Amino acid sequence: MIGLFVVDLLLSRRLGISLYPYYWIPVVLAALFATPRQVGWFTSLAIILTIVWSLLSPQASTMKLLLQLAGLIGMAWVSMHLARELQAKERSNRELKDHYQLLAENAPDVVLSSDRQGRISWVSPSVLQLLGHDARDLRERSIAELVLEPDHARLDRAIGQVLQGQNSGCDLRFRAADGDGRWISMALRPVHGPDGEVTGMVGSWRDIQGEVDARLAEERIKTALAASEERLRLTMENTSTGIALLDAEGHVLSINPAGGGLLDRNPTDLEGLTWPSLSPPQDRDSEAPLMAELLEGRRRCYRLRKRILQGERPALWVDCSVSCCRRPDSSLAFVIAQFNDVTEMVQAEAALATSEKRYRLLAENSSDVVLLIKEGQVSWISPSLTSMLGWLPEDWIGHPLSRFIPADEHPLLERDLRTLAAGSTVVRRLQALSQDRSHHWVELHASPHRDSQGQLDGIVGSFRTVDQEVAAERELARRASTDELTGLVNRHEALERITTIASRVLRKGDATAVLFCDLDNFKEINDTFGHGPGDELLRTVASRIRTGLRSGDMAARIGGDEMVVVLQGVRGLSDAVTIAEKLRRAVAEPIVTSAGSLSITLSIGVTMVRPGENPDAIISRADHAMYRAKQTGRNQVLPFSEHTDSVEGRNVTWQPAL
Repeated sequence: MIGLFVVDLLLSRRLGISLYPYYWIPVVLAALFATPRQVGWFTSLAIILTIVWSLLSPQASTMKLLLQLAGLIGMAWVSMHLARELQAKERSNRELKDHYQLLAENAPDVVLSSDRQGRISWVSPSVLQLLGHDARDLRERSIAELVLEPDHARLDRAIGQVLQGQNSGCDLRFRAADGDGRWISMALRPVHGPDGEVTGMVGSWRDIQGEVDARLAEERIKTALAASEERLRLTMENTSTGIALLDAEGHVLSINPAGGGLLDRNPTDLEGLTWPSLSPPQDRDSEAPLMAELLEGRRRCYRLRKRILQGERPALWVDCSVSCCRRPDSSLAFVIAQFNDVTEMVQAEAALATSEKRYRLLAENSSDVVLLIKEGQVSWISPSLTSMLGWLPEDWIGHPLSRFIPADEHPLLERDLRTLAAGSTVVRRLQALSQDRSHHWVELHASPHRDSQGQLDGIVGSFRTVDQEVAAERELARRASTDELTGLVNRHEALERITTIASRVLRKGDATAVLFCDLDNFKEINDTFGHGPGDELLRTVASRIRTGLRSGDMAARIGGDEMVVVLQGVRGLSDAVTIAEKLRRAVAEPIVTSAGSLSITLSIGVTMVRPGENPDAIISRADHAMYRAKQTGRNQVLPFSEHTDSVEGRNVTWQPAL
């Protein structure tokens, strides 16, 4: 305005041109961009400059000045009014813009705008909560970059519809900031330019992940339900068990093919009939109270064995299980009856009962004791137990067999029970306790007991006392292993025991020694006094040797006047020599016989047993040492010496007589 005034002064003085009439133009132009107050300042400045110009310009008249001022004031008023209107409109637009921006920034849905190619020009900050992306990072990025590859085709179709001027929408999977896919419902609208062409798009993104999850869950439930119904239908149609659905009055609603087959009728012909009418009259009375309790809710289910009618054929025995299905309000929906043919089982049980009765009579009247063991305890035992061991059957029933067996027999009994559990038969002699706690030998025959299906169902066995047989066998064994004259172990038993001892691995301080003993000049006693006194002398010598030994030692007669002693658990050769010397002194004491008091001495050879050695070699070394004792004066104990006995010993190795 001031510039216009300066230019006006210069032009009017030099060229005679005046811009004074046009001072109102800046005032009007100011209304387009200035506030009403600023327009007022412009007007005041224009008035002041107009007055100043009139004072400086000689040709200006008062009337012209007043007219110019009136026009300027009028234009100023119009400009101020126009500026006020423009300011109010701008304020309204700004408030409206702020309002919509506030809504966009705080709405749960994401609002966005983009160009025709789908590049985002603006997106609301709520995208951070939806996808985890910062709104500023998404500007100038394509929507396709955020959509998972498999959904690009749907996105392209939606954008294509918008470019054709149509609204569109679709459900897409967007990639969140953490890399996970998330279902979003996108709505797009076209933005038209002045010429009607589509210049861009505006739209919204709404989170539908929960809806999709719920829809997928619903679909899975529907699929599972359909599959379950199909399985139930197939089960009903193909199971071998008869299944009938009944109403509250007991009428048949439906029955599967297996049930119709058991009843020998078409399933559709059975619908409407009552459940009791399918059984003989005598079986209806037993089931009626159970069915009443079931319908009244006092019983959840019941099971019984009954007969069902088969038209003209004999009634069929079935194992029947009946239950009810109730609604959430506890009202009865329907009753389910399941039944299987057990006719053959019933017949087999009847035959088994007859057979058991027959065998029970045999067992109860047998002299042997028969017993049945189930779950480790005696479940039945025959009355012959009383005459054999003094117990009553009820004393044994309900107790394990081990209670009536001595404790030292328990390991053997446990092993036999495991053998029986494995399906094998056991024949065993063991001791049993009688009612007076005395021990009796019994011979037990036991085998696994199996049920009708062949499954192991306990142990069945019998036993009888064999005390006399055991005593006779022990006596025979004793005679077979001992010398009849002296009572010592005989030659064969001695060799067996030495072989067993030599086969063991000896521990330190647990050595074994063998003494070879020979009576000195025994032949002269026999020749002088006869065999009677000689036998008496032999028996006494054997008794003194046996008395001088420890519990684990052994004395044996292996020939006429030759004896072998086995000493176990000695520390070494010196201990064996000490024990042998004690035996020699004991034998040297006078012996009273029928021929008077006689004396005799022993020559003893001592050797140590080597692990794994042949018994012939052991006895041969002791024999060599004994021979050296005789050669060097008799009545002495000499240990075997590798140097002396191998050179000076007998030429012939000791050979046991078989």
